[in-house]
Amino acid sequence: MNTRYLLLGMAVLLGAGTLSICRAQTPAQPLPVPIIVAPKPMAPKAAVEVVETTVSKPKMVWCPACRGRKTVGVETEGQCRSCAGTGKLKSGLSKTESVCNFCKGSGKAITMIPKPCPVCQAKGVLDAAIVEQFVSCTNCSGAKMLEVDTTVSCPTCGGTGKLVKGIGGGGSFGGKSGGKGGSSSMSLTQEQPCPFCSGSGTMAKKIRKVCPTCYGAGIVPPPPATPPPPKSE
Repeated sequence: MNTRYLLLGMAVLLGAGTLSICRAQTPAQPLPVPIIVAPKPMAPKAAVEVVETTVSKPKMVWCPACRGRKTVGVETEGQCRSCAGTGKLKSGLSKTESVCNFCKGSGKAITMIPKPCPVCQAKGVLDAAIVEQFVSCTNCSGAKMLEVDTTVSCPTCGGTGKLVKGIGGGGSFGGKSGGKGGSSSMSLTQEQPCPFCSGSGTMAKKIRKVCPTCYGAGIVPPPPATPPPPKSE
């Protein structure tokens, strides 16, 4: 029995030694060698030419139509608010009629309604080079205003067409019976046609209003250029 265990122990020792010898004789694996790739040469960049340019801003001026307000007034004729279109005003306890001072008896009034300026597109300014190309307004001949004929009530007769004139004196009346004597006076009046309006009650009058074409500027943009006619083949 002891011999058996002794042989077994010697076999184990011999096997371990053989394994150590095998391990020692196994050659070491070589390390991987890194591969270095040289970069490709880059093509030289083309030379960039730098050109300095100066951009000049256009000179801006106020729009001649709206004067920089960006809106223009359009005159519209409507009813006078003071006299409600009658052309007359009543004053005092006696309700005496007189010609309306606001509409001069015409019963109409001109109202200014603002709208965006069509010349500068509501910007208020324009290029000075563009304004230099403006031409004189043909509607007002550059005068900026127009004279318009209108009819107003006669301020002398108040639109009635008649004037009242005194033509008589007075008389005295007395009585002896029935009490104290007395006296009274009486004046007579007569209506006659008004010499200022020839009895019509109205008068023709010229009023000045802003030119609706140039909005009081006297100049307008030039008309668009007409294209040349097509050439006949």
